[in-house]
Amino acid sequence: MGMSAMARGRTTSPPIEFLREYGALVGMVLVLGIFGYLNPVFLSPANIENVIRQSAVVVIMALGLTVVMKMRGVDLSIAQIADAAGLIAAMLILHRYPVWMAFAVPLAFGLAVGCINAVLMAYVGIPAIIGTLGMMFVIRSGELMATNGAEPQILFTLPRSVTRDFLYLGQRDLGPVAALIVLAVVVFLIAFVVMRFTPFARYARAVGSNVRAAFLAGIDIRMTFGLGFVISGVLAALAGIAIVSRTGIAMPRGAEPFLLDAFAAAYLGTLATRNGEMSIAGTLLGALFIGFLANGLTLLGLGAPYRYALNGGFILLAMAVGGLKRRT
Repeated sequence: MGMSAMARGRTTSPPIEFLREYGALVGMVLVLGIFGYLNPVFLSPANIENVIRQSAVVVIMALGLTVVMKMRGVDLSIAQIADAAGLIAAMLILHRYPVWMAFAVPLAFGLAVGCINAVLMAYVGIPAIIGTLGMMFVIRSGELMATNGAEPQILFTLPRSVTRDFLYLGQRDLGPVAALIVLAVVVFLIAFVVMRFTPFARYARAVGSNVRAAFLAGIDIRMTFGLGFVISGVLAALAGIAIVSRTGIAMPRGAEPFLLDAFAAAYLGTLATRNGEMSIAGTLLGALFIGFLANGLTLLGLGAPYRYALNGGFILLAMAVGGLKRRT
């Protein structure tokens, strides 16, 4: 009788349980609601479509980062890969190479860097945070040398007939939907399927949960871990192409602000899961929240310092909430 009463006393009511699991997510929704209350333009269809279009780049980059981080790795080189891929694409267009090369060559570059990262981190054994940081500086140096000291590559100086096909991805629509949004949706669906219904998804989950157990189960942990960096590199390059296609300008370090956004999106996505784990669907929600947060601050006349402070705060909140969920 006494034990039963104690058990009932420890039982948490459904509302409290819901707030414990999803309270932070509810808070994020309330933040967006406050923006809508303070400025009705925030919730207008035109503004929502614009924010989703702008968030497409963060979605693509953050999805690749999520694949690596689900296996307890990290890739600090994604922003620099995006930078270099965008520069390569812009230079090819400026030198009048075929448009297909402006897409294929940067993606091949991202694939190559991803493979190098995979070898260094998975097979050589360099800690991911050190190896990808080193790769970031190597790529940045190459960008500066290729552009004569950060000289921007401006596509608007070319005739529209030369740039039209390349800029289509970032500036035109496919029917009623922006082509960039369609690209982000396609990448999300592919990533969701790969990380949910394929053998790689099971292997990655095992590596992220317990590397030793995964090894004893016969999983090629090096191949699995390395493949995460390959996926991250390719998606980062695709994001870099999308940035240049949208803006028409490529310059070294132009994509670096997206690095913090990608990390924030991945960590905020953990707030949408019961166990605080990273997920593809959660990262999508996190990236969209980051986009709406930046847009809301802009509409209220608040600049980048507030955005970076809130992004950092949300990352710490997500990590704290995740830690509490795992302990319970």
